[in-house]
Amino acid sequence: MRNTFAALAIASAALLAGCGDDDDNNMPDAGTGYMPTGTGPGTSLRCTSSNKNAWDTFGANAFVAVNKAIVAKTLAELNGPKGTTNLGESFTHIGDASKGPAYADDAATFEGKLAAFLVYAYGGPESITYTDGKTYTGPQNMVAAHVGMAITNSQYDYFIANMVVPALTDNGVTSADVSSCFAPIVTDAAFKASIVGK
Repeated sequence: MRNTFAALAIASAALLAGCGDDDDNNMPDAGTGYMPTGTGPGTSLRCTSSNKNAWDTFGANAFVAVNKAIVAKTLAELNGPKGTTNLGESFTHIGDASKGPAYADDAATFEGKLAAFLVYAYGGPESITYTDGKTYTGPQNMVAAHVGMAITNSQYDYFIANMVVPALTDNGVTSADVSSCFAPIVTDAAFKASIVGK
């Protein structure tokens, strides 16, 4: 189980990019009257299906479902025949503070922080109350969160392509919306650099 949540570190990392400008001017989008909810990096991204950001398009229940799907897919991968081959050894240490601060959280806390991160990164509020009843804050320092994990480019790419994207599409996010309002963050070079090789 600890293995699963280490892989989620990549997801959280993978989802807070330094991409684009935030909608921090507190003004509706020109000509639409749409006022984005959040302030995270994905607030200014627009889903093809709605012309709104991901949080305003899909809402809390969808974000929880996607987060839980990422966790389940990662667990299945790590417990499958290839184990850590594709996701790396770092995923086996979640909950083991002796491996460094990046691993200090137990699995449930890690899942809650990942959910809060996803919500914030994609246009939602800065904190959420998760399914465990605890409140988690989304804005996180990606470099500090991944120090010592030594995540490689191929592990990052595998995680996004085989854990995150399927979690989105399995929960009804169209490929057009994946491309328009989710992918720009995880494919941003600066964001990826904040996770890989730390």
